[in-house]
Amino acid sequence: MERPRIGIFKYSCCAGCQFQLIYFQEHLLETFGAVDIVYGRMETSAGSEEGPFDVVLIEGAITESKQADQLKAVRGRSKYLVPIGSCAVNGGIPAIKNLTPELEVEQRVYSRIEPIHSVRAHPADEYVRVDAYLRGCPVGETDLIELVTALLLGTRPRMIDYCVCVECKRRGNTCILVAEGAPCMGPVTNAGCGALCPSNHRSCYACWGPMPGANAPALARKFEAMGMPPDEIVRRFTEFGCPTLEFRKGAELYE
Repeated sequence: MERPRIGIFKYSCCAGCQFQLIYFQEHLLETFGAVDIVYGRMETSAGSEEGPFDVVLIEGAITESKQADQLKAVRGRSKYLVPIGSCAVNGGIPAIKNLTPELEVEQRVYSRIEPIHSVRAHPADEYVRVDAYLRGCPVGETDLIELVTALLLGTRPRMIDYCVCVECKRRGNTCILVAEGAPCMGPVTNAGCGALCPSNHRSCYACWGPMPGANAPALARKFEAMGMPPDEIVRRFTEFGCPTLEFRKGAELYE
């Protein structure tokens, strides 16, 4: 049986999700030993970006026109395309710049802006059709295991699509939003992290992006009732998922 051909492409991000792949220690041999990584600059010195690929993993937000062009070309050479991590799925940290005019952002960073052809930060699905999402900052191990296992078995992956609060309940955590008045984003954030921050008495930062159907306006009004200033409410909803429709509904109430 021919092993699946995997391509890994990096765009604007910190590369943390690829490090998560590299240090996927517990399952490394039994999963990635069963596939061929035919392109990935951090994983192999060989291979070609021309493909074809059975699965392409996309890391990072799209912030340049040439990135968008390459992404579209890669989509045409791949059977499945999956964004991994918050930047590729939701825009992530790079999308904070979307709140500022692009020219102003360029002038802050570059001494000469003539060669720069940047665009606002967008997730991969703004440009191409995607087949699944691997959320997280970095990408979550639970969904990563599910994707690779489904790929090897020829089945459809079942990704987590409920909020962090469910994971808190499963771990027996006391709700820090209700009991401690902490401004927790858990009610609107997609689960998969194991409620890491709330389990350590810290508010959820929404680094996994919004869950499907998240009621962001209700949580934003809750934060206002708790005395949170409007600019802080906006920051909470734009720190990791600025381009997402769900989080924009919460931020726009106070912009």
